[in-house]
Amino acid sequence: MRTVKELRLAGLFAYLAALVLGLLFSLLVHVLLGGEGRLGWKGLNLYGLLEGLVFLLVFSFALAVASRAVRVPCLTLLTAGLIAPTPARRLARPLSRVASLEAYEGRGVVLLEQEGRPVGVLGLADHILPLEEVPSVEAEVAASELYPLFLRQPLVLVVRGEEVVGAIPREAFFRHLGI
Repeated sequence: MRTVKELRLAGLFAYLAALVLGLLFSLLVHVLLGGEGRLGWKGLNLYGLLEGLVFLLVFSFALAVASRAVRVPCLTLLTAGLIAPTPARRLARPLSRVASLEAYEGRGVVLLEQEGRPVGVLGLADHILPLEEVPSVEAEVAASELYPLFLRQPLVLVVRGEEVVGAIPREAFFRHLGI
């Protein structure tokens, strides 16, 4: 799972690579046409429009290829990493905590603690699920990276070290994606 910082860098590098490719192909067309193209402040002609069109096509195609290659959210890619994807900690909702099975009232998902340390999750199955069996991710992982987990699991825990920050239910995740 990639963190927000890694996705921002991947988006920046992919955007810059697409920009450089677009500029290089535009320069190649400019040279092939004898340097007659003008598209800008001093004038405009057909060769200049052709150079601009080549830039747009190559840049767009390179962005499309880059988005598939690095799997970065579209907004992060198009802003060259300036707009970061949502971290998992922002989607996580705190879980209620119980110290014993007798305190569990049977409503919702709760975190079972023993001696102040989380040991399992109640409310997902008919029995206690040990913490190791529930998928968990670090708080700084990008939420867009969690999609494969939610295809198999109804809930993902968000942790920071040994501390459980909260949980993301499948419905909340898909609502965040707009699905």
